[in-house]
Amino acid sequence: MMQMISVAEAASAAAPVIPLAYPAPYWDQMFNIWLSIAVGIYLVVAVPMLYFLYRYRYRKATNEVGAVEESGHGIEVLWTVIPLIIVIYLAIQSVAFYTVQRTPPPDSLPVKAEGMMWSWQFEYPNGKKSVSELYVPVGKPIKLLLTSRDVIHAFHIPEAKVMEDAVPGRVTEMWFQFNETGQYRGYCREYCGTAHAYMLATIKVVTSEEFDQWLRQST
Repeated sequence: MMQMISVAEAASAAAPVIPLAYPAPYWDQMFNIWLSIAVGIYLVVAVPMLYFLYRYRYRKATNEVGAVEESGHGIEVLWTVIPLIIVIYLAIQSVAFYTVQRTPPPDSLPVKAEGMMWSWQFEYPNGKKSVSELYVPVGKPIKLLLTSRDVIHAFHIPEAKVMEDAVPGRVTEMWFQFNETGQYRGYCREYCGTAHAYMLATIKVVTSEEFDQWLRQST
């Protein structure tokens, strides 16, 4: 007997999967492209090599005198042009993915982040500040403007696959976006002293309404 499914279940099954956080999918796509090409090149080189090793293996009284085989320039052009095309393609793709990953969307919410031994201070556009707790609305791109009060730190969000240095006297930036509510961790990935391992930030992803309500609250 066939099992019937509802229209809602069918629509849900057909709906595209929304990634947990951006820009992680861009890095995944670039990695898959490089991996596919690397595996393809390996197979193209390794399989014929194994065949030729077997086909032209040394046989006593048969290969005592090496034979000279002449071929045209076609194969030489082929193994020069194809790698060139692959390199150009990878260069174009890498620049495109890097640009997307490094360029915050126009509607990003700017948040200042200052690293200090051994905590993070965040400041929002309305002047509200929080220490080691970063509140962000779900589905909203966040542009983090990073600096440091003392030594070099680095802010890392594993789920979004982003990391950027926080350097004294400079402002660096990175962006991310979470598509599911919940709590996540931000880590310092630049060794900064004895309590480096405890320099964490809690990223609280809430609904837009909850974020607006929190933002209006006095510090």
